[in-house]
Amino acid sequence: MTTTQREDTSLQNYTVSSVRMEFDKFIVPTVTIFILLLLFFFMLFPLWMILKLSFFEGGELALANFTLNNFKQYFTTAYTLRSLWHSLYVSGVTTVIVTVIIFFFAYALTRTTIANKTFFRNIIMMPLVAPSIVQALALIYLFGRNGLITSHFFQTDWNIYGATGIIVSEVLYCLPHAFVILFTTLSAVDIRLDEAAESLGASPFKVFTRITLPSAKYGIISAAALTFNLTITDFGNPVVIGGNYSVLATEIYAQVTNLYRFDLGATISIILLVPSLGAFMLNYYISRKSFAMISGAARPFIPPTRRLKKILYSVYCYIIAFSIILIFATVIIGSFVKVWPYDWSLTLAHYKFPSIGGYSALWTSLWISLIVGIVGSFVTLVAAYAMETRKPYFKQVVYFFSVMPAAIPGLVMGLGFILAFNKPYYWFYGTPWIVVINIVICNFTLGILSSVSNLKNIDPSIEEASISLGGDTISTFFKIIFPLSRVAFIQNFTYFFMRSMTTISAVIFLVSATVHLAAIEIIMLDNDGWTASANAMCTCIIVIVFVMLGILHLVNKWVSKTSGREVMIES
Repeated sequence: MTTTQREDTSLQNYTVSSVRMEFDKFIVPTVTIFILLLLFFFMLFPLWMILKLSFFEGGELALANFTLNNFKQYFTTAYTLRSLWHSLYVSGVTTVIVTVIIFFFAYALTRTTIANKTFFRNIIMMPLVAPSIVQALALIYLFGRNGLITSHFFQTDWNIYGATGIIVSEVLYCLPHAFVILFTTLSAVDIRLDEAAESLGASPFKVFTRITLPSAKYGIISAAALTFNLTITDFGNPVVIGGNYSVLATEIYAQVTNLYRFDLGATISIILLVPSLGAFMLNYYISRKSFAMISGAARPFIPPTRRLKKILYSVYCYIIAFSIILIFATVIIGSFVKVWPYDWSLTLAHYKFPSIGGYSALWTSLWISLIVGIVGSFVTLVAAYAMETRKPYFKQVVYFFSVMPAAIPGLVMGLGFILAFNKPYYWFYGTPWIVVINIVICNFTLGILSSVSNLKNIDPSIEEASISLGGDTISTFFKIIFPLSRVAFIQNFTYFFMRSMTTISAVIFLVSATVHLAAIEIIMLDNDGWTASANAMCTCIIVIVFVMLGILHLVNKWVSKTSGREVMIES
């Protein structure tokens, strides 16, 4: 073969046929339209069904049937109206407590030289690996009517049921979520501003109030808004430890399951959606503003902390860490103790679950979570790729609908799924697949934001080189973008998997006689008086999540090492 023939053959390898080019033009618009239709059908359509049932009599969409009777009934009935004030009260108090506690915790880890910072970071994140109900179960074992501390140590009639129990359990549940925001904020703000103020003679108190707090104000507001949103929409803790103290989430569940008042349940869902949406919009606005406070020259070096300050912050962090460890230890030990707190002999009897689901619920939750992790991570990465790198004409519309799920409470979305898809022609209703779809949609926002952030770190010239060498959109994605996004894909898989294993409110309405989920089984067991078995189910979920986290950690290390070798070979 001559040199000219070899050159012609080489050029042919990089030549893209006209048919292939025409086909490639439709890939990104098709994917974008598919994502829009997905979000429209599985997010907006359920919301529309809730609105229709709330504002139109009998759900019939006609101007003559428009009514506000459901809202009038809610706001004129003292019992139901009380749930709104209860929700606002516990959410407000929880927000203040969490924001104050976690600010000083994050401050200790970012602005002092205390020891064991890695230990504290790991412990504060522990509530993420368990259903929110774990805090309520542990607090009942410790401070309930027969609690270890209240009934046996202090022999008092006081118990933690009601508003106090909800607030304490929500505080413990929200700590890691607020910590992520404030830790990032305090780490990003340049510490040299504090040093400059001190060198000019400012007292530590004045530096803290005039420099540290103002520089972190956006992070503080963002953490507070997120905490408020998480608390007002949570269902697990209030339904277990709330007693007769109703909140909006439990009132929706009671109206639908106990009274079969779907119209009033939908009405309360709209009422719950208002503060939830307001908190989300505030958090979103503040998060965007906070970037202006971050200095690219922020210095990670922390000057040595004074001895007294170091001791105080160390004790403070150990108290918080001990509180979280106590919660998990109580639930785990309670699952092995024969009769808490009377008979401390160990037994495995509580792991013979006296419920219909039992271990099959764990297996169902596991395989559903694996599918949710794969599907959620892949779909959000594809959607982010279409938006971020190809920038379709209606990118902003897709992005807006992609972040909307974060503003919709899981309980509201679950009720919307019942109203929208409870028809015989929706084949997925009553099957595990509706649970998969629900969890993916409810957690779509974080997956899309994480994927977009990862794609921003990929040099656009890499994709341009692939296209110039004849690669189309599909081959570029699978051969270039996806390999470079493997670490982010694994992180998203971890998030989707954990949320799927531990979520309660989003799927409480979607379980059926044939679909049992482990997190929902915990509530059922506790309601039937099998609290020790509920602890055992919690323990099983925690173990499964920890095992998966360990596996994913090893996979992540292997992927990072492999990617590093590929970079070295290419260079």
